Amino acid sequence: MQKTVKIPLKNFQQWMQQLLLDPYQQTGVNPAHLLSDQLNTASIEDLICHSEKLTAHEHLGIYQRSYIARLRNCMSQQFSALEYALGEAIFCAFADDYLASKPSHNYNLAYLGAHFADYLENNRPDAHENIKEDWIDFMIELARFEYAIGVIFEMKAEEDYPLATIDTDENKLKLVPICVLFKFKFPVRKYYSEFKNDKQPSLPSESESYCVVLRHKFKLAIYDLHKEQFEFLSFLKEQTDITEAKELIQAQYEENAPSFDEVWNSWKESWIAAHFFRV
Repeated sequence: MQKTVKIPLKNFQQWMQQLLLDPYQQTGVNPAHLLSDQLNTASIEDLICHSEKLTAHEHLGIYQRSYIARLRNCMSQQFSALEYALGEAIFCAFADDYLASKPSHNYNLAYLGAHFADYLENNRPDAHENIKEDWIDFMIELARFEYAIGVIFEMKAEEDYPLATIDTDENKLKLVPICVLFKFKFPVRKYYSEFKNDKQPSLPSESESYCVVLRHKFKLAIYDLHKEQFEFLSFLKEQTDITEAKELIQAQYEENAPSFDEVWNSWKESWIAAHFFRV
């Protein structure tokens, strides 16, 4: 007859989560230490029922494999371009270790990869080397961008607003509510888009790049930017006033100021067509 052990729900949940996410105790955390003191000597057989065909350890093994597989699949969907860039085996190794060391505390699996880029940064293979590997920096940037795309899609913001047209008074132009700017050391946007379009991109060389992600009616659009465009839109997000943003960018590029109005008219026309602005 199986021994009956009473255990507080919170302790049992922590114990079970640790066993599921770290079956080989790679994180150095002993699941038994998550039980209350009087239960530290309880075994798996005391806490999980066996059956006629399977032992308690075998039942636990089924849960471990299926739970890890589900979370790993979720990570693969959130970071599909990164998985392609790293290769499935290396990606899964990083993902499994991340899941064990940073177990999710949110019921929503959309937040599962929230700290994955930080994990990659903190566990980079060249952490103790004086000369860092460029490809690792690219992987970290790609991870941050992929997770950000998911966050941007789920952001709460006003969706019912009139878009600007070419006839809209310039002083009434406002950026749409969801407008997120990115600056990279690598051509991350290009790599990401090529992967999504099944072009099987190769790992890129370091090359500074800029882009903006917009959302309108829950549809995302990504556009490349030049450095000057990135800086102008950054000023506009901070100031929210076209005139002030123009003055700031003209002061920054004073020697080219006389030609800015011509450049701005070109930017404005293409950005209005791409739904950058609302009224």
